[in-house]
Amino acid sequence: MSTEPTAAALDAAVPPVSGNPAPAAPPMAVHVAPLAPQGGAPPLASKEPNAVVKYWRKVGGGSLALSLLIHVGILVGAYFLVETIVLENKVDFLPGGGSKAGQEASQSLAQQVQQKKRTNISKMLPMRKVVSTSANAAIALPDMPSDNLEMPEMSSLMGGGMTGSAGFGSQGAGGGFGTGIGTGGMKGVTFFGMTTPLDRVVFVLDFSVSMKKNQVELVVNEMGKTLKMLPMRSQYQVILFAGGARFADRNWKVEQPSTFERIMVHRGKQKYRFFSPTKSHTDYAFDGSDNELPKDDWLTSNAVNVGRTMEELDKKETWGGTDWRWAFKTALNMSPPPKVVYFMTDGLGGSNVELILDYNKRKAKATLNTFLMHTSAGAPLMKEIADKTGGRFTIVKNDGATIPGDMYFANKAKYDKELKE
Repeated sequence: MSTEPTAAALDAAVPPVSGNPAPAAPPMAVHVAPLAPQGGAPPLASKEPNAVVKYWRKVGGGSLALSLLIHVGILVGAYFLVETIVLENKVDFLPGGGSKAGQEASQSLAQQVQQKKRTNISKMLPMRKVVSTSANAAIALPDMPSDNLEMPEMSSLMGGGMTGSAGFGSQGAGGGFGTGIGTGGMKGVTFFGMTTPLDRVVFVLDFSVSMKKNQVELVVNEMGKTLKMLPMRSQYQVILFAGGARFADRNWKVEQPSTFERIMVHRGKQKYRFFSPTKSHTDYAFDGSDNELPKDDWLTSNAVNVGRTMEELDKKETWGGTDWRWAFKTALNMSPPPKVVYFMTDGLGGSNVELILDYNKRKAKATLNTFLMHTSAGAPLMKEIADKTGGRFTIVKNDGATIPGDMYFANKAKYDKELKE
């Protein structure tokens, strides 16, 4: 509506011409209505925020949300920045570069080249098993191209991590892959210069009264060296023989009730009787079957067992008679059967070679290595036993020097003379 004053109002406001004043008009209230918005729409009513929104605004939620968004943006940007830097640092394949990544790349490439060389060698030279039963056999190894071989650095040759004194050996005084005191390059046991891989080994030693004092001492000392070299937890046993056989342990004793009767006593209870029906020191019989011969368990190589064995050997108690058969049979009866036997004697006695070989074939199929103590008596028989079982025959002189069987038979006259001196 218009707010202009009406004509009546104007007339009332103008004083009359006459001198008498006109009476005053009463005041009039004017109401001004709000302007309607264009378009004819009715005005909107204001809406109060709810309690949650009011509380959120009160605690500054808007500022917190904005701060969180800003921090998230910073973290995302930092992630992509670091990822880019790491990826760029890894790309470093410059040969001879000084960076760590460059060194790693060079080492990886060198390893790949060496692996390829080894693969080529393996294809060109397949593995072959080389076996010799003679100490003097000539073994020809296949030629290998030198340009494919990886040569060790001088530092490893001059000092390195090699603990042996020479050759390719592990610890020990012996060098190379040959024999001698020490295991050299062959894992096993060495007895008077003969090395054999160790797996259930029995030492059968002549303890007859015909063995001279220095010979017994030589054998006992050699056994001390050998037993100390045995790998831990390997299995071994030592058998002593003369007229009959027993194990080298404090639980075994020898009784000699008469000149040609020997009784082996185990733990003071079990008795094994040997006797000579022909009244001969080299011909003994056993009172029982072969399966009833003296028995004992395998010994595990450790300080306690080796100490007990050496304690018995150090007594050097010999007794009368010499018969190979029962000593061999007692050793071959071990359960499980032995794989290697070392047999030492100072002469003939009950030496039925065919019987021994047949028993070994039926019971154990063991390798039989034979030794004669400063004598050639029985050398052909000892050589036959060794040759037919894949073993070796050796003569041991009183000073501990050894004569390989092949060398002895190649120059028999020379060595027979030496053994008589």
